Amino acid sequence: MNSQAAFSLDRDDDTLTKENRRSRETSDDTAGPRSIRSHVVRWMREDWPYLAMLLLAVVGVALQLPAIYWIFVMPVYAVICIVEGWRHFTTPEARWELVTVQALNWFAVIVATYILYNAGVQGVLNTNASGLVMLTLLALGTFMAGLQARVWRICGLGAVLFLAVPAIGWLEQSIMLLVGATVVIIAIAGLTWWLDQRRDHALQT
Repeated sequence: MNSQAAFSLDRDDDTLTKENRRSRETSDDTAGPRSIRSHVVRWMREDWPYLAMLLLAVVGVALQLPAIYWIFVMPVYAVICIVEGWRHFTTPEARWELVTVQALNWFAVIVATYILYNAGVQGVLNTNASGLVMLTLLALGTFMAGLQARVWRICGLGAVLFLAVPAIGWLEQSIMLLVGATVVIIAIAGLTWWLDQRRDHALQT
């Protein structure tokens, strides 16, 4: 009798162990994609300004937009650099210096853009060459702004724009591929965020 009871208890323990293992594996399987989605959403929330800067640059060069587009983009870049670098400066004097330096930096890029798109220069440079020169100016301004704001991601963005210049020279369609890749990344991240919000709403209800 005791042996049968012990055998029954052992079998129950094995059953519980298997069920616990299955539930743990199931939770791990569901936690994996959920963890990936949460990382993607957090990455998008933290780095969306840099993705926006990249998208603005790529769209402008790919569509060969006029100078007025770049004159609008430069202040956007300046504001993002100031906002992202603000926390690295604690005193009012340092923050005012950050604003002043960023304003001068991007004003210089705007002046260079105006000169680049001047009628006399456009008579020397063709459309493709103007786009490459514009991307080089933007990369230089972005990299210097990142150094001034002490934000390594902005410096990294400037480096990416620098690398895009020879890539475009070697492969004419590379800029379109970069546009497509950027749009796909943003679309996937947006879809992931939307699904995550729906799941949280369903759990709350």
